[in-house]
Amino acid sequence: MTSAASFDALVPYGWDERVATLYASLAEPHHQPGRVGRVDRDRCTVRTVSGTVRALAGQLPVTGDWVVLRTDPVPAVEAVLPRWSALEREGQLLAANVDIVMVVAGLDRPLNLNRIERELVLSWDSGARPVVVLTKADACPEVDAASKTVAARAVGVDVITTSAATGEGVEEVLAQLQPNRTAVLLGPSGAGKSTLVNRILDREAQVTAPVREGDRRGRHTTSSRHLLAIPAGGVLIDTPGLRSVGLAGAEGGVALAFPDIEEIGATCRFRDCRHVAEPGCAVAEAVAEGRLDADRVASYRKVQGELEESAKAPWEKAVEHQQARVMGRAMKRFPKKKR
Repeated sequence: MTSAASFDALVPYGWDERVATLYASLAEPHHQPGRVGRVDRDRCTVRTVSGTVRALAGQLPVTGDWVVLRTDPVPAVEAVLPRWSALEREGQLLAANVDIVMVVAGLDRPLNLNRIERELVLSWDSGARPVVVLTKADACPEVDAASKTVAARAVGVDVITTSAATGEGVEEVLAQLQPNRTAVLLGPSGAGKSTLVNRILDREAQVTAPVREGDRRGRHTTSSRHLLAIPAGGVLIDTPGLRSVGLAGAEGGVALAFPDIEEIGATCRFRDCRHVAEPGCAVAEAVAEGRLDADRVASYRKVQGELEESAKAPWEKAVEHQQARVMGRAMKRFPKKKR
């Protein structure tokens, strides 16, 4: 087994007492630890005490995983250490063992508050702590107003405004990573994730490209997930932009993403209140009185509806589909009479 002293070479990639304890429970003398920096098809790039190696894996790990590595006769992953967090979208693992999820949104385009809230649901569900990072502040004439708008919808979450062009907010991002935290960047293409990474590293580590002028959409220059050690301390995982944010299986993140609505909803007259038109709905009352934002409540309802739909068994969906078809045919056969 690799000596404890040599484990210091893994500290820049997040090695600490927590990882050491997990590794000691699985390792044998011919093993060494490593952290997965990238996954491609049937192999993964692993950062080890002796450098970076390409390793085979029967069941591929995910970027951010800590692994037990066998080096003879060829590098291969023997085991994946237990994860303390996992960012997942609809069954697809995006990153593992992260302490912070940085939800990235660009200020060079209209803010999509509903998308930010959905990404916060995924972030809270992962077991990590979310932070909203607003990029391209130099392209926004009303930065303070935009930041306050996001903060009002991202209840209980820090909001950092940044500009890779001017350096604004970069030190705040670095402070989130220190002394030895791992953060994953989550957001759409063109939000400025890779540009922010390059500014933090002070080098062109990630390929970037300008957004399209018409709709400010990005061009997917990041095609895979990369784990990068930050010289000042901490680790960043850059990810490809997500076109959509599916929430199937992320029920655990809803209460944390909408704590204000959940708290008020607990006082509704009925325990199963859907906060639509039920009598004694405390949420509807709070909206009417201006204590809750109507758009935020609408977003919450949509998220809850999507999760309920995804949780249904296939036979339930089939029955509902059949009922809808029967109803549609009946409406065609017996149209409403004109008065």
